[in-house]
Amino acid sequence: MQFLSLVMAAAFAGCAAAPTQSYPAKPEARLALYARTKACCDDPSGFSFLPLPAHGFTDAVVSRASPAFEFHSGLSPFAAFELPKASTPYRLRVKSNFDPGRNGETSVFYPVIALLDDTFIVLRMSGLDNLRLEPALATPGGETGLALTVPVDPAMENARYLIVFTPAAVLGAAPERREGDLLTPAALAWLERRGDAAVPASPYGRLRITIAPEQPAAEAAHTP
Repeated sequence: MQFLSLVMAAAFAGCAAAPTQSYPAKPEARLALYARTKACCDDPSGFSFLPLPAHGFTDAVVSRASPAFEFHSGLSPFAAFELPKASTPYRLRVKSNFDPGRNGETSVFYPVIALLDDTFIVLRMSGLDNLRLEPALATPGGETGLALTVPVDPAMENARYLIVFTPAAVLGAAPERREGDLLTPAALAWLERRGDAAVPASPYGRLRITIAPEQPAAEAAHTP
């Protein structure tokens, strides 16, 4: 509950003016568009993947023009990326910025990620319980948002693609439980208690994907 309180407080005190959006400002209008959305493909091999830099960040928008897919957790618009061809470990960070709407209406795209190999097999997935609130002051010129960071080691796994989407349950009624879905016990508990205390979920949002080299353990130990 403390996390939800922080999210709500940040929604009102976070970013000032939002950039021009390619989707409606009102959360209800976004959900109405989402309700008319159809799946784009039968499997991830049909996705278009944007390349990520070996070091740095890429901004992206999940919008009304974005494709949607029937994930294990339900239908969701998504963004898809090709991971850099790295030979050394790095950290992958995904942040979804809050969208201040009109009349104090704020919503956010609750991001979860899937890492796929070159045959489009899912290697790893995150969940709602992995998200952390990141205030605007956490980074210079930053915005308040929800973020997660995962380590990627090319020597341990052949991760080739990144998919960013949101479980359909946060956008409406929970789907029928299926093997491999994202409704973990922690995520279900989050859904049950969010009530009016959490920022409304949006099917669309503004993302920043950051790639940073993993600092070697020996170097990190000597860093003041």
